[in-house]
Amino acid sequence: QGIPPTQVVRRAQDFVYHLHCFACIVCKRQLATGDEFYLMEDSRLVCKADYETAKQREAESTAKRPRTTITAKQLETLKNAYNNSPKPARHVREQLSSETGLDMRVVQV
Repeated sequence: QGIPPTQVVRRAQDFVYHLHCFACIVCKRQLATGDEFYLMEDSRLVCKADYETAKQREAESTAKRPRTTITAKQLETLKNAYNNSPKPARHVREQLSSETGLDMRVVQV
């Protein structure tokens, strides 16, 4: 929309917004002078709270699972099984998983 020269506007860097357009795209809250916000690459605005919430969700979704610690007894059981057969069948891996208490993914690796 065009902006008449008499209308009050808000600015963010080189962008000019109508007052009602100067709002967070997530929560739709109108931003006021002094509010902290993030200007996205597509010139849309996000309030600080919504931006940080989105960043937190992103960090949680990409977080790695914790490393598995294998005890000496578990390692010995796995070594014996893999020495007998370098590529054990699924039922053998399932049995190893139940014997050692390790996840099937760990037994397979």
